[in-house]
Amino acid sequence: MNTIGIIAEYNPFHNGHLYQIEEIKRITHAQNIVVAMSGDFVQRGTPAWTDKYLRTKMALSCGVSCVFELPVSASAASAETFAFAGVSLLTSLGFVDGICFGCECSDIAFLQKISGFLADPAPDFERSIADYTAKGLSYPAAREKALCNAFPKESKACVSLLSLPNNILALEYLKAITLLHSPLIPVPIQRNDSGYHTKKLTGTFSSASAIRQKSLTNPTEFPAQAAQAIPQKVYNLLSQKTNHYPVTENHFSDLLYYRLSSLTEKDKTILDMTEEIFYRIQNKLSSYTSYSEFAMQIKTKQYTYSRISRVLLHCLLSIYTPNPADYSQTSMPFVPYVRLLGFAKEKSFLLRTQTKLPVITKPADGFKNIETFYSETESISPKNILFAKQKYQQDIQAANLYRQVQRSVTGCVRPNEYHSRPIIQE
Repeated sequence: MNTIGIIAEYNPFHNGHLYQIEEIKRITHAQNIVVAMSGDFVQRGTPAWTDKYLRTKMALSCGVSCVFELPVSASAASAETFAFAGVSLLTSLGFVDGICFGCECSDIAFLQKISGFLADPAPDFERSIADYTAKGLSYPAAREKALCNAFPKESKACVSLLSLPNNILALEYLKAITLLHSPLIPVPIQRNDSGYHTKKLTGTFSSASAIRQKSLTNPTEFPAQAAQAIPQKVYNLLSQKTNHYPVTENHFSDLLYYRLSSLTEKDKTILDMTEEIFYRIQNKLSSYTSYSEFAMQIKTKQYTYSRISRVLLHCLLSIYTPNPADYSQTSMPFVPYVRLLGFAKEKSFLLRTQTKLPVITKPADGFKNIETFYSETESISPKNILFAKQKYQQDIQAANLYRQVQRSVTGCVRPNEYHSRPIIQE
């Protein structure tokens, strides 16, 4: 395999990410590493710790060939949508041979067995999930119980599999490969670093959560105190760009309050919203103090903190559940365009490969790129082209909102999204 893809957030890039890249090259002898990365908002329903351009620089400085941006509607969505979008993007590029992901499970055959089942589950499996959620369980807990029922002899392994975040994403990547009939070859790497949510620095391999937490609790000595957990080149970048971070959800608190105070019936169709969550937001808004505190108020046994955080972010960014009447998924790729964030100069030849998607290098030309690319495709209707443009407009607005808040909080001055350019690593 010559080119391997990774779906990532790099929030921020740390030694575990560098280890993955080195292992890819060792195992597959790949010459190129292509990353589909979250933009300025991430999967746990919050803004990224620092902007996508600095995170792109981190990745390119550590051996990544190209970085492409996941649309915000996918990067800040559930694990299923996040994984599906990433696999869709990497597949549509046309020059990626395999996909590498970390997982805690060492039994790859079992991962593939369960992902195959989830890609085409029996009707009673879906009914079982619905029954459990009706009893008040969160969707992840309900799915775990339903899966244990489907595989009673392997129920202990199922619990272990679905209790760890990287295993969950691994299952979703494998499931997406199946559903998309993708030719991507999976390259799993077992993770041995500290847990995804661990908030204490534990040495050379520490979680992104721990690094972010250290920047908040001891900002005057950051990044020096995290130096052991990040590559030297990343340390150098963070030392030079101290006005780019940290950005947290609570920096968006006032904006979120304003948005929530004007919810209408239409907002019941916000992505991941339910009627129960909608009315809980309205009923508790009078006691609102901050983004994170309000998410804690709204969460229940059925609705996890991450789920609520995503709903609140979707409200802030006005991300609605797609209306099937607005487009046709049968003819339109799940990710309808690719935004290039950066590339290594010596790998620019990859960008000359003909792709199945319009590749946007200059944001100001994005709408024209989408129109020109799809107008020559007979199977793509004008309605679908409009839908793709609307999603792109959503990305632009989200990036500009992040930029404005980042500037207000840290003093970082960057050009607006229309005037941004891809990062070129010399």
